[in-house]
Amino acid sequence: MEISKVQSTFFEHIGFRRDETDSDAFNLELDLQPELLQDDGTIHSGVFSTMLDIVMGATISQKFLSFATTINLNISFFNLDPYPSFRAETTILHHDTKSVTAEGVIFNYEGDLIAKGMGTFKISPGSRQ
Repeated sequence: MEISKVQSTFFEHIGFRRDETDSDAFNLELDLQPELLQDDGTIHSGVFSTMLDIVMGATISQKFLSFATTINLNISFFNLDPYPSFRAETTILHHDTKSVTAEGVIFNYEGDLIAKGMGTFKISPGSRQ
């Protein structure tokens, strides 16, 4: 069973890219675009919230061959300063037959921690093909 690699228009609109160098993981990258900035010059926290939600959900979908629906998402932001690029990664913390809990982190291009989130996702095994 293979997971579909279809990207949504929203995914493309924000400018997310999947890092294809690691076939076992679903990591996201994002280059800074002017439209992602707030009036004060910082990046809107919603961009990082979305990035964490997508990277965790997609990682779970890929690992468990399942749709992953967000149940709960908690995020801490450490730095909203504009950097040229960002990378998001996921670690699976716990899973059972109905849900998965994961941790997602975002780093800037220098490797500094930007944001960290924990999410719980409902899984529907066998529903992705």
